[in-house]
Amino acid sequence: MTAVHTESVAADLGDVVLVNPLMTGYGFKRACRERGLRVVALYTLDRGLLSSLQADYTSGDDLSLYARDAAAAQGLVASPVRAVIPTTEPSVVIADGLSGALGLPGNPTATALARRDKTAMRTHAAARGVPVPDFEATSTEGVAAALGRVGHPAIVKPATGAGSQGTVLVADPAEAASLDLRTVDTFGSPVGTWLVERYVRGRELAVNTFSQGGRHRVLDVWEYCQPSESDYDQPYWDVVQLSPDDPGLARATSLALRVLNAYEVELGPAHVEVKIGLEGDFLIEIATRLPGAHMVDHWERNSTIRPYADTLAAYLGEDTGLLERDLGFDRALGVCCLRNDDRPGTITALTSADELAGLPGVEEVFLHVSPGDIIPLTRDLGSLVGFVLVSAPEHETLREYMSRVRSHVKLELA
Repeated sequence: MTAVHTESVAADLGDVVLVNPLMTGYGFKRACRERGLRVVALYTLDRGLLSSLQADYTSGDDLSLYARDAAAAQGLVASPVRAVIPTTEPSVVIADGLSGALGLPGNPTATALARRDKTAMRTHAAARGVPVPDFEATSTEGVAAALGRVGHPAIVKPATGAGSQGTVLVADPAEAASLDLRTVDTFGSPVGTWLVERYVRGRELAVNTFSQGGRHRVLDVWEYCQPSESDYDQPYWDVVQLSPDDPGLARATSLALRVLNAYEVELGPAHVEVKIGLEGDFLIEIATRLPGAHMVDHWERNSTIRPYADTLAAYLGEDTGLLERDLGFDRALGVCCLRNDDRPGTITALTSADELAGLPGVEEVFLHVSPGDIIPLTRDLGSLVGFVLVSAPEHETLREYMSRVRSHVKLELA
């Protein structure tokens, strides 16, 4: 993709470069605007893919730029720039490279790829003594042989995917023989490398952190809960923030802090996914960005964390106070991820957002589909029917409220 200016406007002292500001990018654009900073949006994906992910993705941009790598981006961005911020999964490598080249606050370029590419991530972890499941990195043609060596059950995932897209649970050799793997990852790039790793049973937890000057703070920890005890390859069902007295909190926090140091994280938010269980505690993934699954929407409603404003301030080199201040969580928080586990089809009936919003504890509803839409089986974050944000005074009531949401959802297919 050729680097192109959409406007011939030079950067000025009020410019912030947001890399791939899709979806949650609106929050960063809003934060910049509230401070009188101009938004320079740097997109590294093909325009057709960007439009398919979000039709109005350039809305709120003062300047939209397109580049494939940090060197090309540097040729487009005229100094001085105040900050370069990675906003989504495919932003990290280019954002870190660009901020380093411009001498701006950021995370080290030396570990950027290991915080994005899952095979580099596993190799880096193993070299630094961070526990990860047994794994092999291989081409598409080598997946079957790698499964034979790693064993079953196993997880196969594209090295550069996100949101569980393209991730497959392989329970036994028979399933390995009939694998249908994606040829393109979530962001439109050909899948050149697959990660094949042993499936680890245990609690899957997401540890959200914030760093400044190499100091870290755990903001909260969430659990990906499932509707059954079966093995799974997509974690989105009920996502629940752990209570302070949860026995898994200390284990998850300890491992996450080890991970941040091993990957030399210096600045901003990180989302560290781990599994803890009888076999031990393992890193599943690290991403140096804000979390997804609408966790940040809960923060904005139920805490003193201002995810976009605090991240912007940190990248501007300011002390946010987030490492010390009271985070203000005073309710139990959860997210119901609405799935289609039936079959592909056309929606003939779906409980409306207004109906769900009227249930006890429901704070906000995000529905991605409506009657008449054709929908696939839910396989990943991108094929969910929607999200329902729920809160309660304590966890027992939260579980009751989330169960009520589940029983109220009606999805009928033709």
